[in-house]
Amino acid sequence: MGGLVLDEASVVNSLMLSYLAMVASLIEGRSVGEDELVDALLKMMRQRSMDSLTRTQYVLRFLNQHPP
Repeated sequence: MGGLVLDEASVVNSLMLSYLAMVASLIEGRSVGEDELVDALLKMMRQRSMDSLTRTQYVLRFLNQHPP
């Protein structure tokens, strides 16, 4: 299973980081620093463990949050 792996070194060394910080500043209407952006990206993209709940519990939780 391939997927997106986001680690701090790849984010900090990304050529897109300054551009993303500028776009985030425009969207937010305030100055967003690169370090703040790195923290936010890592927080959003961290992997969550699926082993704490059974598959059935995950499905039921999802269905309760998104009823038909």
